[in-house]
Amino acid sequence: MNHHQAHFLLVGDASDIPAIRDILLRLPVDAYGQVFLEVGSVIQIQRLPLPEAMSVTWLRRDERSSVVDAVPPRGELVTRAVSAWISEWMPEDLCEHATPYVLWIGCSASERVDRLYEELQTRMPDLHLHHPHSDVA
Repeated sequence: MNHHQAHFLLVGDASDIPAIRDILLRLPVDAYGQVFLEVGSVIQIQRLPLPEAMSVTWLRRDERSSVVDAVPPRGELVTRAVSAWISEWMPEDLCEHATPYVLWIGCSASERVDRLYEELQTRMPDLHLHHPHSDVA
C-alpha cells in the first residue's frame, strides 16, 4: 500500500449494493480498504468488482444475533463492524496522519447508523465522510 493513498471504507445494506458497486467501479485499481455490507440473508450476497487491495465482509442478519434466537435490528451489525474498524485503523488525530480516509456510509433506513455518522462527524470533523442523509439540502 502506498502510505499516502486514500484508505476507503464503504458501508451499506442491501439497498446500497448498486451504489457501492458503482463506487467500486470508479475507484483506482490500487485502491485500499474495506467494504461492509449488512444483508438479511445469503440470497442477497453478490459478487462485487473489488480492487485487489480491498475486501468485502458480508454481515448476515440471519446468522448473527444481539440476543439469543433473535435477528439483530437493522444497522446493528454494520455499526459494530465500523466501530471496530475505526478502532483498529484510524488514528485518534487525523491531522497528524498523512493518509486520507474516505468513508461512504449508507444504511439510510437505520437510526443506529445515523447516530454513528453523527458521532463520527462530530469526533472527526476533518474526515471525508458521506452519508445519504447528510447530502439532502
